[in-house]
Amino acid sequence: MMTACVPPGIACPAIGYVYTAPVIVEIGAGLDDGGIVAACLGEECEPAAIARNQDGVWEVPQEPPYTSAETTGLSPGDGIHIVITTGSGEVVRDEWVEVPYTGSGGFCPGPVEFQPVVIS
Repeated sequence: MMTACVPPGIACPAIGYVYTAPVIVEIGAGLDDGGIVAACLGEECEPAAIARNQDGVWEVPQEPPYTSAETTGLSPGDGIHIVITTGSGEVVRDEWVEVPYTGSGGFCPGPVEFQPVVIS
């Protein structure tokens, strides 16, 4: 039994907090010149094109082709692979970044809130 993980008398609930909403991506000025923004969730995935919504951000749904069929939601530490290609076909970004989040703090991972991924 491991007792050094949590102080005596504190127990974490056996409740999983699963985030299944789209991941929001914000692209900095000058990177989007009418080209293609593609993304997928994970390191070894194949990015698929996404479209900007009416709020001027890109939403990456947590469903194929943006995730694998086995994906059941985003967890802290998970990331997104983003590829930005200009209108002339030049790749200006091809990177994997961790999806930022804030937690409730304390000893339990507790509910977390995922933040937009900002590419500048």
